[in-house]
This record gives sequence, C-alpha cells and structure tokens, in this order.
Amino acid sequence: MTMIDAAALIRDCRARGATLVLRGNRLRVEAPQPLPDKIVAELKSAKLRIISELQRQAREETSNWILEEWRRISLPAWRRILLESIESNDVKREDYARWMLKEVLEDDEYKETDQ
Repeated sequence: MTMIDAAALIRDCRARGATLVLRGNRLRVEAPQPLPDKIVAELKSAKLRIISELQRQAREETSNWILEEWRRISLPAWRRILLESIESNDVKREDYARWMLKEVLEDDEYKETDQ
C-alpha cells in the first residue's frame, strides 16, 4: 500500500475548487462539484495525515504573519537607529544597524551607501 502524500492531496483538492476545513479533529471538505471517488477514498484513508498537514500549514501561515508584522514594525526603528549612529559616529552601532536592515529585516529600501 502506497502512503498518500497529504500535501499533494490537499493541493489536488484545492485545484479542483475544494475547501478543506478543520473543526477540531473533524475534517470537512466542501467542493463545487463532487470529487472523484479515488480522491474521496484517499481523503478518507489519509484523514489523520491531512489533518496534521492542515494544522502545520496553519501554524506556518501564522508564523509567517507574525514575522512579517515584526519586520514591518521594526524597519522604521532600525532605519532611525542607523541614522542616529551615523550622526553620532558610533561605528559599532552603525554596523549592527546595517546588518539588521540588510540581513535580518531584508529591508528593500536599504542600500549599502545609506548615510
């Protein structure tokens, strides 16, 4: 018996217009048209893996949102810190601010020549 790839099955269902909804440990599949019998059988046999994959995807989406919010909120502060450190000739702080903007926050507006 071949193990079903839960992520691939979820993508296949979504490509067919289906929505997979978790309510606790219950999986509900809503589709504009009935799904093929083979897919319904795969959904049933891989139900626990599908639930686990949907939960993992939800955590990842939440984590990405949190990181993007932190990034959005942090950018102005680190831009200010860079300007302040340049004005005060604080080279260590300037280097750190440049590193934060470039490597950690991946600031699209940051340029090495910012001064």
